[in-house]
Amino acid sequence: MIFRLWPFIIGSVALGLDAYIIAGLLPLMAPDLSASEGMVGLGVTAFTGAYAVTGPVLAGAAGRNPGRSLSIALAVFTLGNLATAFTSSLAVFIIARIVAGGAAGVYSPLSSAVAAASVPEKNRGRALGLVLAGLAMGTVFGVPLGLILTKATSWRIGILLVTVVGVVALAGVFFSNSRDLPGVEAPSLGDRLRSVGTLPNLTTVSVTLLTGIASLGLYTYITSVLGDTGFRDSSTLGIWIWGLGGAVGVLLIGRLIDRVGNSLRITAVILVLLTVSLLVVGTGPAVWVLGVALFVWGAAGWASLAPQQDTLLTANPHDGATAVAANASANYLGSALGSALGAAVVAAGVSGTNLAYLAAVPVVVALGLHLLRMRLALSLIHISEPT
Repeated sequence: MIFRLWPFIIGSVALGLDAYIIAGLLPLMAPDLSASEGMVGLGVTAFTGAYAVTGPVLAGAAGRNPGRSLSIALAVFTLGNLATAFTSSLAVFIIARIVAGGAAGVYSPLSSAVAAASVPEKNRGRALGLVLAGLAMGTVFGVPLGLILTKATSWRIGILLVTVVGVVALAGVFFSNSRDLPGVEAPSLGDRLRSVGTLPNLTTVSVTLLTGIASLGLYTYITSVLGDTGFRDSSTLGIWIWGLGGAVGVLLIGRLIDRVGNSLRITAVILVLLTVSLLVVGTGPAVWVLGVALFVWGAAGWASLAPQQDTLLTANPHDGATAVAANASANYLGSALGSALGAAVVAAGVSGTNLAYLAAVPVVVALGLHLLRMRLALSLIHISEPT
C-alpha cells in the first residue's frame, strides 16, 4: 500500500514544508524584498487564505479526473514556489504565495480522498494516516532541517527545497498510473457547499478548527512555554520531543482507526489526551513528566486529523473530497487564528506556561462539540433503524 501512496505522501511533505517554513525565514527575506517582516509575513496569510478558499470550492470538482487534477495542482504549486524563490518584489511574492496556497488547497484534500479510495475500506484509516504523516514529517522535521540549510546558504535555497520535493511528487503522480486512480464523486458547487453546512459536518469541522487553534497555535510560542519549564536551557530538545510525538501519532493513528472502526470515539479520546497534556505542560512539572506531556501533545495534535477525515468520508460517501477539504481548511485556519490570538495574549503580558493553560480552553470547547457530534450520530442510527 505504501508503494501506491508514496506520491501522495511526498506531496504532503512538500505542503508541510511550504506552509510553515516561511515563518522562520522572515528576518532573511525582508531585506531582499525591501519590506518589513510584518509585510512579508502576509505571505503566510496569503498562502493559508488561498488554501482555505480553494479547497472546499475546487477539490470536489477536481475529483472527476484525479490523476490530471493532482498533476495540475502540483505543477501550479511548483510554479508558485519557483516564483517565490526568485522574486525581489513584495507584490510578486504575495501573488506567488496565493498561487501556491490555492494549488495546495486543491491537492491536499483530494490526495487524501483518492488515497482512501485507492485501498480496501478496511485499510482506509491507514491510508489517511500515511498521507497525513507526510504533512507532519514536512512540518516537524523538514522545516527545522530546511532552516538549517537556509542559514548556511540563502532563504531562496529553502524555498527551492520545497520546489524540488514538489517536483518529485509531481513525477510520482504523473508516472504512477495516474489514469487508474479512482474518481471522487463531484456534485454541483451548491450541493457541495450545502453538504459542508449540514450540522454533523459543520460540527466536525468546528472541532478541527478549535483543535488547530489550541495545538498548532500554541506551537508557535513553544519556546516561550518551555522557558518556564525544566526545558528552559534545552528548548530545542523539547521541540524535538514534541515533533517525535507528532510523527508517532500520525504513523500509528491509521492502524488504530482500522482496528477500532469508530473514529468518533477515537477523536474523543484524543481530545481528552490533548487537554490533559496541555494542563500538565502548564504546571511545569518534573522534566520527565513534562517530556511525556510534550510527546502526548504532539501525538494527539497531529493524530486528530485522520479520524476527523475518516468521520467525514463515512458521513459523505458521495462527496468526501469536499468535506475533507473543508476539514483541512479548518486546520490551517485554526493554526493561523491560534497564532494571531497567541500574539494578542502575549502582547497583553501573558506568556510562558500560562499560554498552555489558555490553549486548553478551545480543546475543552472542542470536546463538548464533539460529544454533541457523537449524539447526532446516535440519533441518526436510531432514526434509520427499522421499527
